[in-house]
Amino acid sequence: MGVFDLFSVLKFRKLILIWATAVGLGVGVLLGVVLPTKYLSAAKVQVDSLQRNELTGLIEPRVRVGEYLGQQAAIASSRTVAIEVIDQLSKDGFIVLSDFEELWRNETGGESVVGNDLHLWAADRLLRDLSVTSNEIESTLELGFRAEDPSQAARVANAFASAYMSTVLDKKQRQSARRAASFSDETQELADGVADAQNDLAAFREKTGVLPLGQYKTESAEVELSAVTERLAQARADNAEEQSLLRRAEALPKSAMISFPLPFEATSARESQERLIAVAPVVARLAERYGPKYPDYIEAAQEKATLENDILRAVRERAELAAGRVAALEAQAARLKSEFMDMQQTRQAYDLLEDKVSASQDTYNLVTTRTLQETLQSRVDSIDVFLLSRATPPSDPVTLSIWLVALIGAFAGAALGAAVAVFVELYEGRIRSMETVRQSFRTQIVAEIAPAALGRKRKHFKLRLAS
Repeated sequence: MGVFDLFSVLKFRKLILIWATAVGLGVGVLLGVVLPTKYLSAAKVQVDSLQRNELTGLIEPRVRVGEYLGQQAAIASSRTVAIEVIDQLSKDGFIVLSDFEELWRNETGGESVVGNDLHLWAADRLLRDLSVTSNEIESTLELGFRAEDPSQAARVANAFASAYMSTVLDKKQRQSARRAASFSDETQELADGVADAQNDLAAFREKTGVLPLGQYKTESAEVELSAVTERLAQARADNAEEQSLLRRAEALPKSAMISFPLPFEATSARESQERLIAVAPVVARLAERYGPKYPDYIEAAQEKATLENDILRAVRERAELAAGRVAALEAQAARLKSEFMDMQQTRQAYDLLEDKVSASQDTYNLVTTRTLQETLQSRVDSIDVFLLSRATPPSDPVTLSIWLVALIGAFAGAALGAAVAVFVELYEGRIRSMETVRQSFRTQIVAEIAPAALGRKRKHFKLRLAS
């Protein structure tokens, strides 16, 4: 549907458009009459964007001004500030809480519980019409209040600004008072702490009888312990090898000692094994030729048994020697480890006491300096919030005038009427142009026949006389 078609539809459906516009105009006029006229008055407060380091007391630039202004806006729109505004307005006689008691009972049921008393309810009612706007570039807060009376709006806005500044300053004064009161006690406690730390260090020196331990002494003890630990590991490996060799020797028959593999270091066992290699054939030859009762055989057999026992005994002695060496090295390692741990604990305790003395002294010096700075700063301290402009009674309301509301209602009614007219036109399916015919039947138009003008037959008035 084109623009001309739309105007054509509105022309034929002008009654719907007229009624909708009239209804919208009437609703707009009614809303303009019923809605209360509100006035907005605002006071602007400058907020200092600098902050002080709580530890050193030095002034530093605030990194996130937006966050700080958000915190200040939360303070300005808090119930604490609203309660102070209620108290100030009640004290000045601008409001009377008893006048709101009936409305409070209607909204809350009149049940006086924690958080539901008349005082807090009135403060919450003020916060509904309060608006707080922050400006990061100017570092300001704008406190606006809406009311039906322009003087009341300006009065409440100024009361909120005054209550906000007094709350911030009271908070700052309380913090300064608490810090100033605690500084003297804290300084005395730190002085006592420094003296106690020095006494503990002196008592430790007297008890242990040591001078400050150097790092080289501890390192040399650690190197010695590492060397003994390495030797112990090697001894344990040798002991495991000797014990394995002993178990294999004990598991074999003594006649197998002639071919038993011996380590190169077992000199006596190897000599006995070499002698056994020479004696074994003689014993076998004598047994074969003369028998077991021959004196030379008996002597050779005894020598063979002795050599076999010597080999087994040599293997057993090497295993016992290796086990004894491991036990000795373990005892030495345990002793060195105990000495090293004692030395480390002594050094750690000594260093801890020294660090405690140093830290106590540094903290005492820092707090003493901070006390002097706070004493000087309290004399030249400046206010970090101040009022830039007071709220004044506005001359123009923030709500729309009755004629503007009526005009908006008329436009809305006309738009709604046009939509209804188009809907009715499309719903009925009227054909009012050739283009509509072509689109409806999806065919070409061959010719257009104009409708014939129908003339109305006029009845001529004839005067007839009664006969």
